[in-house]
Amino acid sequence: MITRRLASDPLRPSFAMTEDQRRHPVIELIRRRRAAGSRPGERGDGCRVALVIEGGAMRGVVSAGMTSALEQLDFRDAFDDVYGASAGAFNAAFFVADQAAYLTALYLCGFGDPRFVSVVRALRGGPALDMDYVIANVWAGQRPLRYAEIRTSGIALHCSATDADRAEFVYLSELHDDEEIRCALRASARLPWLAGPPVDFRGRRLLDATLAEAIPIHAALASATHVLVLQTRPWGVRHAPLSGPVARLTDRYLERLNPALVGLRRTRSQRYDELSAAIAARAADRSAVPSVCVIRPPTGALLIGQLEHRTLALQTAAGHGMRAAWMAVEGEDPELVATLRAYPRPEDRVRRSRQTSSAYLS
Repeated sequence: MITRRLASDPLRPSFAMTEDQRRHPVIELIRRRRAAGSRPGERGDGCRVALVIEGGAMRGVVSAGMTSALEQLDFRDAFDDVYGASAGAFNAAFFVADQAAYLTALYLCGFGDPRFVSVVRALRGGPALDMDYVIANVWAGQRPLRYAEIRTSGIALHCSATDADRAEFVYLSELHDDEEIRCALRASARLPWLAGPPVDFRGRRLLDATLAEAIPIHAALASATHVLVLQTRPWGVRHAPLSGPVARLTDRYLERLNPALVGLRRTRSQRYDELSAAIAARAADRSAVPSVCVIRPPTGALLIGQLEHRTLALQTAAGHGMRAAWMAVEGEDPELVATLRAYPRPEDRVRRSRQTSSAYLS
């Protein structure tokens, strides 16, 4: 008999994963909650745990991989609040909906679609990133976002954005229906110039959250006892400012909306680096209250840009994120195995439902 071995994991990196963090107070708590079957709204431990997710357009595939690991390991119900900025808001919504793995697949396929990402369209005056297409077509297609699950999960979803008129960071919480969730997600990822005009929501004109703050941690620190932060850059990698031509185009666009936004954009890299360093310092202090834990891609991980659309690059980055989260909460580096999963088209699902009903009634 010939013994056949499975092919080795093609995405396994040559560098070491980030550290095992099972002894960190935040990880210890969510592991206890998982073991006890604790559910949102039914806690008995007196704690409130928040998940904070960084995005960054297509770089959000990294934190999507992290949320996929948490979902696969049954940690969703260990959290009470989930905060997301920009693409991190998408990851937050799909994690609360128990669809994180599906969203990660969309980054690799649906989000790489030229109908979503198109530099040529941007050069012609249209949006480089068309989120309206994604929300209206991709998320309403083969497997829609489970809005009802978001509303009934017991986990509070908090999107974030930049108020274009006040040039300040805002949280979009208490989202009561499907349309409010859709609007909040559109607003959170409305990159200036690259993704279209501001989104009107609740009497505000809103732009991408990362213009004001890429890691929406401050509300979590004010309300939670434990905070887990998912970052998309390895430790020590500084925020890269926009290239000269893109910066000039963006500033010209922001100047027309509100001159104060230009200053916000120009200080973004410095503010990001300072916030990232402050989060790292807080995470290193195990006695800090609230307790903060950070999961990042490992040193040497692939760095991708906001407009990345190459499938292999996105797949590699998602794998680095998934491995980092898995190592942090389980203490092991997993094998990543690709699987095929089919989703019926909506019209087929309706047709089968009618056929089943008729057979049952007869």
